[in-house]
Amino acid sequence: MNARRSLSIVCLSIAALSLPHRAAAQGNSQNHGRAARPPATAPAAPVPVQPAGTGVRNFGAWLDDTSIVDPHTGWAGFSLGYWKSPLGHQIDMPSSDIGYGLSRSVQVGFTMPYYRSRFGTDAAAGLGDVYLNAKINLVDPTKNPQHAGVAVIPVVEILSGLPDGSNRWHWGAPFSAEILVGPARVYGAGGYFSRGAIFGSGAVEWTSARNYTVTGSLTRSYSLADDPLSDALGLNRHRLDASGSVSRAIAKSVAIYGGVARTLSRADANSTRISLNAGFVTFFNGPVQTPARRKRK
Repeated sequence: MNARRSLSIVCLSIAALSLPHRAAAQGNSQNHGRAARPPATAPAAPVPVQPAGTGVRNFGAWLDDTSIVDPHTGWAGFSLGYWKSPLGHQIDMPSSDIGYGLSRSVQVGFTMPYYRSRFGTDAAAGLGDVYLNAKINLVDPTKNPQHAGVAVIPVVEILSGLPDGSNRWHWGAPFSAEILVGPARVYGAGGYFSRGAIFGSGAVEWTSARNYTVTGSLTRSYSLADDPLSDALGLNRHRLDASGSVSRAIAKSVAIYGGVARTLSRADANSTRISLNAGFVTFFNGPVQTPARRKRK
């Protein structure tokens, strides 16, 4: 199996958890923070004019490396996540991430969480946003003297039920790059989501001699659409999130991980005050591998 796959899963899980869950963020934006209208018993009072727009900021981000699992091998990951914003919280339990190698340069996967959320007096539970993805390796970092890699990662989003009835199906076009430097590596991604967002993300990862892997990452996303109502509600058009994680193999085909993330940019209703994530990854038809065990060819 291609090395570092378990760490890629960890980083993707942590980064995704730090971003706003769109269904929850949309509910916050539409149901909280608007100027109160005067009571019906005071018709002489001026009625504030609500700015045009949806009151929703669309963000999207992706963080992954360029590695591909070997053909006919794969992984299944399961995790528990907690996400808190200024207006409420959400628990993802369980969240599953499954992938499979089709060839030496292509793999496919999907992520599917089950969530429970509460924002003020509103509570909800059900299937969260589902992501289907493929990763196509264009340059293998183990097979060139610069130790640099490049991959493209087409994504299909199937969003959970949206209050405004808008389209649930969207797509994304991330690309990723990485450089290997001894026991460490630097990798990142950038791209576009059809909901109207562009992003850039980056991570630094280091693996110890005892196969503990520590990763730190930053993700920046920008909402492309002009939305006067979102401006009036004080919702940021861009956001910066940071995350950190630790992982380790505990058996030949099982790795565990945990991480924490939060928003660093100015706080608003969509900000992540704190997110926590922990889980395990099990590999089939191959053992867990880490950067320290990866052989350059």
